[in-house]
Amino acid sequence: MKFIVMGVPEGEDFPSFEKEIPIELTDLALIMGWKNEEDPLHDYLLTEQHITAIEKACVIELPKNLDFFLTSYH
Repeated sequence: MKFIVMGVPEGEDFPSFEKEIPIELTDLALIMGWKNEEDPLHDYLLTEQHITAIEKACVIELPKNLDFFLTSYH
């Protein structure tokens, strides 16, 4: 399973930023607090805590001033 972080400017509907993140499902499940097999199949609005943990785990820096969402695909 692969994961993408999308950044959407506040008040808009479409992402201006998209990045596939290099992270294993088990690591991301810890960050997101997932408990069920179906949890990774949904889209999520990321909190500041999620964003900071993902940046640290993936050794990346995401742009500022965007609302971030997490999605997945196979």
